[in-house]
Formats: sequence, C-alpha cells, structure tokens
Amino acid sequence: MRSTFFGIEMGRRALSAHRTVADVVGHNLANAATEGYRKQNIALTATQPYGQSGQPSLSVGTGVRVGDIARRQNRYLDREIQQRTGAAKMWDTRSQILHQVQDILAEPGDSGINSVLDRFFNAWQDVAIEPDNSAVRTAVLERGQELGDALGLAQNQVANMASNIEERAATRVNKINNLLDELEGLNAQLVAIDATDMRMNDLLDRRDMLVEELSSLVSVSSRDGADGGIRLVVDGIPVMDSYSSRRLEYAGVEGDGSGSLGNVALNWTHGSQTAIPWEPSQAGELGALVGLRNEEVPGVLADLGALADALRTGVNAIHQDGYDLEGNPGGAFFSETVDPGVLRVEDLAPSEVAAAAIPDGAPGDGDNAQAISDFRQDPEAIDGTDPGDFLRSLVSHVGVRTEQSDQLGTNTNNMLMQLENQRDAITGVSIDEELTHLITAQNSFNAAARLVQTWDEMLDMIVNGLVR
Repeated sequence: MRSTFFGIEMGRRALSAHRTVADVVGHNLANAATEGYRKQNIALTATQPYGQSGQPSLSVGTGVRVGDIARRQNRYLDREIQQRTGAAKMWDTRSQILHQVQDILAEPGDSGINSVLDRFFNAWQDVAIEPDNSAVRTAVLERGQELGDALGLAQNQVANMASNIEERAATRVNKINNLLDELEGLNAQLVAIDATDMRMNDLLDRRDMLVEELSSLVSVSSRDGADGGIRLVVDGIPVMDSYSSRRLEYAGVEGDGSGSLGNVALNWTHGSQTAIPWEPSQAGELGALVGLRNEEVPGVLADLGALADALRTGVNAIHQDGYDLEGNPGGAFFSETVDPGVLRVEDLAPSEVAAAAIPDGAPGDGDNAQAISDFRQDPEAIDGTDPGDFLRSLVSHVGVRTEQSDQLGTNTNNMLMQLENQRDAITGVSIDEELTHLITAQNSFNAAARLVQTWDEMLDMIVNGLVR
C-alpha cells in the first residue's frame, strides 16, 4: 500500500527535476558567448512505477527524475576542424613569412636586386662605349659596390628572418608544453571523475578547446579513452595518454659544419626515457615555421650566396683577362678574400678598370668591358643559366610559393569556417531556443507546485477535516 504522502513526494520530485532543467537552461544562457562551450541538454525520465497491492497488472507512476545532463558534440566535425585548423594555420604562417621574403627581394621594383644587377652590367656597357671616360669608370665601381651592398643586405635580412623564425618556434614549443601540462591535469581530473560514474561537461569543453588550440600548432590526432581520459598522437608519436604525457624540447640549431644555417632540432622527452627526435610535418604553425626555417629560408640564402659567388668568379675571370688604361693586366674586380657569398669591390682607381682587351690597344678599346657586360647573358654562369635568369628564377619560385600559400590558405579558412558553422548549429547555444525551454520549465514547475498544493489540501482534509 502506498504512503498517504505519496502525491507530495511525486510533486517534490517534479519540482526538483524542473528546477534542475531551469538551472541547466540558465547555464546555457550564461555561456552563450563563451568560447568552446557546448550546449548541455537535460534528459528527464519517469521514475520506477509503483505496483498496486492485490492488482499485479496495475502500476502507478511515481513521477519524474533527471536521467542525464549531456553536452552536445559531434566527434566527426571536431576531428575535421582539428585537421583544418592545423592546415589553415600552416598556410597562413607560410604566406606571412614568404611575403616577407618577397619584400626582401623587392621584386619587381627599381630597388630590387634584379634592377641593381641590370644597372651594374649597363655600367660596363657604358665603359665599353666610352672606355677613356673617367666618369663612367667611376660609375662602374660604384655600381659594383651597389650590387654587393644589395646582395649583402638581402642576405643579412634573410639570415635575421631565420633567427626570428627560430625564436618564434621556441616560443611555440613553450606554448605546446603549457597546453600539454593543462591537458594532463584535466585528464587526471576526468579519469578520477569517470570512476565515480559522473561527468563534468565543462571540463570536457575545456579539454576539447585545448586540443583544438594544440592542433593549430602541430598535426595532432585525438582519441577518447574508455576511462574518461584522452590520448594524443603527433605525427605518429604518442605524446599523451590518460595518466602521463611527453614534453617537447627545443634543442636549438644543428649545423653540418659547412657554414650553412643548419636545421632546427626538436625532441619529444619523457622523464629518463630516450628522447625521440622529431621533424614536424608541415601542419600547424610550428610545422610551417620549422619547414620554412629548415628548407625555404636556407634555400633563398644559398641562392643569393651562389649568385654573389658566381658574379665574383665570372667578372673577376674576365676582368683579369683585360688591361687598364696604363696597359697593365687587370686584377680582381671583386675581392677574393671575403667569405663565401659576400661581394665587395676591390679598392681600385678608375684607371685600373680593365676595359681593354689587349695591352697596347688603340684608344677607345673597350672590348673587355663589353665582355663583362655580356656576362649577364652567359648561359653557363650559374647552374646552367645566366645571372639574370637565375635571379628571376629565384624570385619566381618565391612568388609561386607565396601565391600558393595565399590561395590554399583562403580555401582552407573558408572550409574551416563552414565546418565551424555546422558544428555551432549542432553544439552552439540558441538563445531563442533556450528561452523557450525556460518558459516550459517554468510552467512545469508551477504545475508541480500546484500539485503539491492540491495534495496538501487533500491531506489537510484527511487530518483536520475528518476530526469534526
């Protein structure tokens, strides 16, 4: 036989359930603009029915209870967004840095290296036309120094860019480790909570947001564990499980002893275990930075150095075959006692410019100056091409890579935005929808309160009314 207070208990359960609904709706509304927040849904379920004594086929409902408070999520979209986030950040980073390389080369433009190179060879053409003119001889020395300064400035700027990329990569390594620290702490909390059959939706929101932020830095894949934790893999290397995680170490720059820039070295470490060397795939910001620093930037610097070395070797060889105004054999036009890749004009007087092809040539002999001017079209000057084409090829290579990064970055960001919009439509908070739920909860709560009041009046009749 059920208790006399059975109806009041049913009403109490309804009041508690619908108050909880209002609490969850309020939590959703409060976090409608919170980054990374996933809408929470409350599931109400009927309580265990009560069987009537002597009537086994007849059962009476006992009310309502909160079955679950679940967060909306779509794991497929989450993983797609993680991948697209890494790709978008990679292309954005590449585009930003390659645009800086374009600015250094300053092409096309009057201040670009190609324009300076043309002015240098044009100056030799002027000497070939007026070999006895001291002014044009002085001009060719100045144009040579201008060319050396332009190449040196470009190389210094590229080398400084490499240093800046290294510093930026080191800061991103620190950021990755900070994210892993926080994720490891969240993992520990969630594993402990899961053991009690509870769920902490807000902690899960925070964890997902951290994983997404991590995916903007490196190529990371995640998998939920059965114990409530999460497992992370970066480029095939397990970096986190439910109980521990690795740390990323910035090992500096490792050179090959040849005077080149060397490569940025990274290792995954875990306590006393042997460090795992890691070269990131070109996904995420760190992947783009390391790829640019280890490949693109050294390639540009090497090409500029090769151009300077080829100009020094080629111009000097022709200059030394000629003769100056006094009939003396020409010496080196560009200094040969400098470091590789450096171009500096020797301390020559205008009369020492070897413009003549023979020592006792007739006045106006500028054949050797013409030969140096023609060196700009020498198809064997640098790697089977002439200096102008070599430089244009370098500029074209950088321009194509930059355009590719711009285009793919735009496309990837558009796809990312579409995926995020799809996810927001599923997991985001709609204020209008929540207000509707709030009104429903309010009406249900009022009805439950009315039920309790009705039972109170019925009991008052039984307790007090029947005494008379």
